[in-house]
Amino acid sequence: MTNIAYELGNQVQEKLETSEGISSITYESLLVMGMGGSGVSGDVLKLLSDTVTSTEVTVIKNYNIPNNLIEKKPFCLFISYSGNTEETLSGLNEAMKNNFDWAVISSGGKLIEKAKNNNKEFIQIPLGLQPRAAFGYLAQAVCLFLDNNEDTNFTSKIRESGIHLNELLSDNENSEIEHLASSYAKQIMNKTCVIYGGTGLTELVSSRWKTQINENSKAKAFIGSMPEVHHNEILSWQADKDGSLENFILIFLRSPFEHPQIKKRFELSEKLLGDKVQILNISTKESKDELKILMELVLLGDLTSIHLADNLNMQPEDIDTIEELKKLLKG
Repeated sequence: MTNIAYELGNQVQEKLETSEGISSITYESLLVMGMGGSGVSGDVLKLLSDTVTSTEVTVIKNYNIPNNLIEKKPFCLFISYSGNTEETLSGLNEAMKNNFDWAVISSGGKLIEKAKNNNKEFIQIPLGLQPRAAFGYLAQAVCLFLDNNEDTNFTSKIRESGIHLNELLSDNENSEIEHLASSYAKQIMNKTCVIYGGTGLTELVSSRWKTQINENSKAKAFIGSMPEVHHNEILSWQADKDGSLENFILIFLRSPFEHPQIKKRFELSEKLLGDKVQILNISTKESKDELKILMELVLLGDLTSIHLADNLNMQPEDIDTIEELKKLLKG
């Protein structure tokens, strides 16, 4: 999995296969459906779209299209790395039943098959990875989708971010970002991570950190966001102070684009909670380009989760429990 993390910068630069009509798609509202390591790319699409367009983008991570969206008849984009994700296929079947227009992003499976059989557009990414290990391909794919349909230039920007990531890793295991990841993993160890973001970008990345720690490290992690946690969760550290110090670590994912009051809230949180729980403040070398910040934080989280897995003697590739659950669901 370490080698896969090192490929993140290359993934966002590799040319992807697309259907001939991918640039002909038009829509007034967009519904994106996907789960897990695939679904997070829908969050990336929404984050980027919201920064430059007024198009309504809704991301659903479930089986069904809500009734209020069915009435709007949105264009639907279905994302599944394998192409066989149960929930995503359920959403596609519902879209087909309601005669919605749709497209897919996948490496193959039933999604690509259905797209080709129904003359629908697709972006196809390389096979052979676990979904969370294909983040670069999936992120590039949603950038390509946006560029073709919203007249943006995110594909060029994400490819530039790939160059940035490769520069960060130029010294391989001796790179500064590797040393940071190793240091964070040693501080986390057996503790439960609680990860806070304070912007749309860092909230998205906090979710990525959570799932990477869950899947790669087989460890517990939960997320919250500023300022909402100041209206409730900040009080949760008062009880069992010794237990909090021993069993939890609070991770602040920071962005130079935080609202001034969010910046102040992080600083005050550290002041108020510093004697109750260990706190890690994490930021990036990049400070100007949001897409580079996003990808740098993703890379740092991926590497941290891999180092943590090594520290805990866990195999990042092991997803036996997930596979067993899928078998049980099929009866």
